[in-house]
Amino acid sequence: MFQKKLNRRDFLRIATVAAAGATMAACAPAAPAATTAPAAPAAATAVQAAAATATPVPPAAPTAVAPPPLDPTAVTWWYAWGNLDAGIQAFVQTDIFKQTMGDTKFDYKGGVPSEAILTAVAAGTPPDGGSNFDYPNLFYKGAVIPVNDYVSTSKRITKDDVLPKLWESAFYGDKMIGVPGIEGYMWWGLNANIDAAQKAGLDPSTLPTTWEDVLAWHKKETKFDSAGNLQQFGLDPYDAMAGEQDFAVQSFGGFNWWDETNRKINLDNDAMVQALDVCGQFIKIVGPDKFDGMRQTQGMGGWGGSYNAGMQNMIIEGYWHPGETFIQKPEVSKFNRATWAPVPASRAGKKIMATGAHFIQIFKDATHKDGMFKFSELLWTDEFSDILFKDVGWIFGRKSYLAKVNAAAYPGLDFYMQAPDKVDEWIIGRRCPIHWFVATQYTEIRMKVARDIMTPQQGATELQKRAVNEWAAEGLS
Repeated sequence: MFQKKLNRRDFLRIATVAAAGATMAACAPAAPAATTAPAAPAAATAVQAAAATATPVPPAAPTAVAPPPLDPTAVTWWYAWGNLDAGIQAFVQTDIFKQTMGDTKFDYKGGVPSEAILTAVAAGTPPDGGSNFDYPNLFYKGAVIPVNDYVSTSKRITKDDVLPKLWESAFYGDKMIGVPGIEGYMWWGLNANIDAAQKAGLDPSTLPTTWEDVLAWHKKETKFDSAGNLQQFGLDPYDAMAGEQDFAVQSFGGFNWWDETNRKINLDNDAMVQALDVCGQFIKIVGPDKFDGMRQTQGMGGWGGSYNAGMQNMIIEGYWHPGETFIQKPEVSKFNRATWAPVPASRAGKKIMATGAHFIQIFKDATHKDGMFKFSELLWTDEFSDILFKDVGWIFGRKSYLAKVNAAAYPGLDFYMQAPDKVDEWIIGRRCPIHWFVATQYTEIRMKVARDIMTPQQGATELQKRAVNEWAAEGLS
């Protein structure tokens, strides 16, 4: 397996991507805490109205972020999620945690930004384990170790107890890039607020599954006040999982833009052109300036904030959305329903799905590798899974645990629980070593298309050009 060590140039390059794409890098899932979610507005707020006419401000240049303090005597785990803390706080009080870890000190830190983990890695002082960071890039750059030998001796971690695609997602070639666990299940589905749909004169008993029908819903659900301020809209076509290039190409074309076997990038294709065109139409109905203004309002920038606020009435999200919404905004959750993610009418009926595990990756320069793995095994216990499901709304796709999950616990979850056996097209997501670089470029280019600065074809061509140039600059060829 090709690996290239992480040097200062790599750190600066990755940090730039991390800063520009911070809302995406902390995703799948990383929803805002319930205490910060804005209340459902009856009309656009003054902040939103002012932001609607503001010129979007580009992200500031990245700076090195000081990592959290590191206790050299403790097994230390850092992760990017903020909403995982409640679950871990509960789990470290359980008997199984105390019995397994014994007298070993264990420190954990949530909400760690990508820049901070990269600073620690570059300095040679990383934590023992990390989660929800740039898994493939950290592995390809040699910052983390393969865990094959650890997993092969484990009595808890077993291949046969995991959904096949989920297990496959842990491997690059024959190397296991981290210990899968925490959460990982079905990534794609269209969630809709059926109360908002009914009030807009739509039939909430039949959710749309083609882009054409979703666009029709979007038009009916988009409303402005008498002053022209945005009150609500149907779908942000770039929020959450819909905002990734993996989804765009698979939805419109039925294939993956990243050819892992031949290590080739294919973003300049008809599927990407269609995606930029169709999704741009959603933005134009709202108005690009109003759309940007909405996203710049605190708590509305992505990953479900506008859905929880009652402003966005549909969202393309993973299985975690029903549970997180129930925990954070139960008054919205009761109206949540889910179905298959949309495809164009030319592909009507295709049931597409992505999956992929989250991991605890063990750093090459870690002090307590064995202790970190010992904790990682605990992610495969029912005690851990029960807490995560109840307190955070997450699931890891162990077959033995899936059989115990109450599909009626969270409105909309039943779709995801029934989905695995019905999928037509599977994809393991976020596999390309420069996935997040491409995602950042995609974020910029798609709004240029929505503003008619670029045509969809020009956008796809430019995205391909930037990706290929970055691939060469990273020395990954």
